[in-house]
Amino acid sequence: MHSTTEYQQAETKLKLFRALLDNSSDAIEVLDPVTLRFLDINATGCLALGYTREELLSMSIYDIDTAYSAAPQNGLAQLWESGHALFETIHRRKDGSTFPVEVNVVPVELDKPYLLATTRDISKRKLLEAAQQDSARRLQRIIDFSVLLSSANEAIAQMENEADLLRSLCELAVHHAHLRLAWIGQPDSDGWFQMLAAVGPMGYLAGIRISASAELPEGQGPAGLSWRDQKLVYNASFTKNPRMKPWAQRAEAFGISANAALPIFRGGKRWAILAMGHGEDNIFDADLQKILTDLAKDVGYGLDRLDILRREREANAFNEVLLNTQSSGIGVIRFPERIFEKVNARMLEMFGASSPEDLLGHPIRRFYLDEETYDRVGAANQKVLSEGHGMLRDVPYRRLDGAVIYVDLSVQRLDGTDGVQRILGTFVDVTERHRLVDDLARQSFSDMLTGLPNRRALDAEISKALARSARQERLLAVGFLDIDDFKPVNDTYGHDAGDDLLKEMARRLQGTVRRTDTVARLGGDEFVLLLEGLRDMDELDQVLARLQTASAQPFNIKGEMVRIQASLGLTIYPFDEADADLLLRHADQAMYAAKARPSRESGGWVQLYHPDIGNVSMGDELLRRDFLRALASGAVTLRYQPLVAMATDRVAGLEALTRWNREGREVSPDKFLSALGVRERQALGRFVLQTGLRQLAQWREAGLDLFLSINVTPEELDQPGFTDTIFSILAAYPSVPPKSLVLEVLEIGEILEPGVALEHLQRLRGAGVKIALDDVGSAYASLLRLKNLPIDEIKIDQGFIRELSNKPQDLIFVESLVNLGLAMGVLITVEGVETEAHIALLREMKINYLQGYAIARPLQAEVVADFVRSFVLGVGDADTPMLALYQHLGWVRAAAESAMNHQGYENTELADCPITTWLHAHASELTGVEALLAEHETVHILGREILQVRQNGTRDELHRLLGQLHGHSHLFQEELGQAVQGMRAAAAATALPPSSNA
Repeated sequence: MHSTTEYQQAETKLKLFRALLDNSSDAIEVLDPVTLRFLDINATGCLALGYTREELLSMSIYDIDTAYSAAPQNGLAQLWESGHALFETIHRRKDGSTFPVEVNVVPVELDKPYLLATTRDISKRKLLEAAQQDSARRLQRIIDFSVLLSSANEAIAQMENEADLLRSLCELAVHHAHLRLAWIGQPDSDGWFQMLAAVGPMGYLAGIRISASAELPEGQGPAGLSWRDQKLVYNASFTKNPRMKPWAQRAEAFGISANAALPIFRGGKRWAILAMGHGEDNIFDADLQKILTDLAKDVGYGLDRLDILRREREANAFNEVLLNTQSSGIGVIRFPERIFEKVNARMLEMFGASSPEDLLGHPIRRFYLDEETYDRVGAANQKVLSEGHGMLRDVPYRRLDGAVIYVDLSVQRLDGTDGVQRILGTFVDVTERHRLVDDLARQSFSDMLTGLPNRRALDAEISKALARSARQERLLAVGFLDIDDFKPVNDTYGHDAGDDLLKEMARRLQGTVRRTDTVARLGGDEFVLLLEGLRDMDELDQVLARLQTASAQPFNIKGEMVRIQASLGLTIYPFDEADADLLLRHADQAMYAAKARPSRESGGWVQLYHPDIGNVSMGDELLRRDFLRALASGAVTLRYQPLVAMATDRVAGLEALTRWNREGREVSPDKFLSALGVRERQALGRFVLQTGLRQLAQWREAGLDLFLSINVTPEELDQPGFTDTIFSILAAYPSVPPKSLVLEVLEIGEILEPGVALEHLQRLRGAGVKIALDDVGSAYASLLRLKNLPIDEIKIDQGFIRELSNKPQDLIFVESLVNLGLAMGVLITVEGVETEAHIALLREMKINYLQGYAIARPLQAEVVADFVRSFVLGVGDADTPMLALYQHLGWVRAAAESAMNHQGYENTELADCPITTWLHAHASELTGVEALLAEHETVHILGREILQVRQNGTRDELHRLLGQLHGHSHLFQEELGQAVQGMRAAAAATALPPSSNA
């Protein structure tokens, strides 16, 4: 009995121990110290590895540790040496996937020696460490480039020589930003870049060919693009960017992985390119691009400063010539009285004195403009009295006639024997130099013809005006004024007369506005007005009345009195809460609306901006009125384009499309929609919804189970009652269930911000109405924000599909969009299906609906029923490069995924690839088919090598081969696209009828 109790207690303890063991968060293994075979393992370990306990008890640690790590052997050595081992390694699960672990091993002596190993999954820790390291590297790069910007600005402020400045900038870039290479160059007369300064491996630049021409391959890199586009251009990777092919091998040899180029402007014009190369891929992120853009601007300012210094030196040299032929002003000043004791004749001339008595014995205070200057010169003189000599530059003096001169003053102490303190001053008149510097500064901010502020000055002033408006809580009116029919003045009277007219208009405008207002000239006959500090609109009306009176007065043009009209567009801040650039654009749009008005009396020359103006043109106002009348009279109708379900090959739905019967022809919305205002767009939306649902109800009652797609504009979604309007119209047609209505949302970038739009979509979708996102892929922002919308369907933009026949290399983009939709779990509709080749291709892809001219053009309502009942989608044309390339790309992707996920895959032999068959079948029509076949064969050879290395090679070899596979595959797609374009062009030329010379 006693033994039985002890046994039960021991069994209970064993069960408790086993429960504790299996519920540990870490894997716990008992190992044979010699063979490292599993003797026991807890449930956590089995779950982590994906094996059963029975499977693991027949295995050793070598069966789960990866072939890439020697950690177990090193751990055992540490264990026998110190009695404990802690190390990291990689374990492989049963499914082949791997994960990092931390292993803690201790020896245990029971009935015999054992090893007890505690294994912890450290995947999250490794990811966190990697993220921290990446963040630290990114922060360090930002710091490095910020230091570069600071150091460059310091050099710009100190350098007085162009060559030294450019060389210094390149040295600073290489040193502080850890660049491999930095160079500054500009194109010669033939468009080839010549180096002005360079730091880094000169072998890379030796004999390099870089062009500014868009027509040459050597002009496709960042330097050529930056020169042409006048903006920062960066290349994330030489090996992955086909444009960089001419330089990729050279860059790899010198350790350059990525590069960037940014334009340098001098005197407001592009002057050179600053290019830089880095040893890492994907280095130039948004923060670095901002710093580099600031750097380019600062370099331009530095060059402008050198130009000003050069002109100043030239002016000084001119003054030196004068000083060599004429004596400088000389004066002796006695202290502490600070009076002139002696002066020479040149001194009298400089100060406008007729005799020495006008200066001698008089305190010099009378010649200074203010106390500040008098004290500053006095402090410098006291320093001269103690140290012996000194200089002052640009000291302003007032002549006896009141004129102001500027003098460079060189002063030396005179040590006499009478104990009186004196200084000898040499006075050099530098008034001309000072005026030249002022003129240069003024010219950079002034319009050369009228003397008004130019665009550069306006940019600075409008920002200040906005700040003052916000601070003072007053209105700011931004006006855009344009002279009507200015060109006929030039044509009739000549350009000199036109210039005189502009100068007179500038004088009148400046004389009419208030002292606090600004008048600027942008160029041509365009003027900008900043009317500040307005208390209300009545005050604005007073200013406008004066402006109209001034501009309406006749102008004297070559002796003739000519009346000139002007158009003024205005926008009011803060009613228009836009930035400076947008305010100017709004004022410009309003100005064009003013021009479009038929009557110019009673203030008709002025137009106040409102959102309905849009990009208004001369005929837009008339077009809007015509449209509303057409909508009421029935001249606006609907056409219906079928959507075919790929699952059935039958028509499943229709999209309602607007047509305007205007002046004897049908006009599609792309010709008039942009000119409509909010009111017209809302009226159109309601018309389409009512007409389309009424027609859909008739079709459904005739036995056709169809859905109807209707486009929705942002203006409709912005209306609070939009959803209720949809529901009320649906209620009028009980035979139409909500799920049969599909609303296609347009312009996704405009509707994501307002909460009211999202609320509409959620309510509609909750009631069963389907939401489709139209033109997916046409805007990058659309793709980024898809996940934020409640949608059931995406429609891939037709622009991607239409060009596939000529550009099969774009297939990868279409496939990416399809995969995006599949990942989101939404229906996918492809627009722009115009050929049988499109149909064959899209059958291979997981597409839900097709729409396009290959199925039908938009139909009149009367013929829809017969078309739906009789139409069956064909199989399409399978003899196309698109279909063959799609199947080929599936194999390439499988090879890449094998390398990335360490899994095997089924290799497709070259002869079995559909591309091989297609290329041979069309060899006579393709130019360069031998090169295409060779490049295609290279891709398959690399795929075979990946399979072999995956079985026996290293990770580094796999990554190298994977990079080569992507590079050659991309090159093959590009070359195939070019060859197909050539084939299509040749076929089209052959199909043209022969021209007649009769």
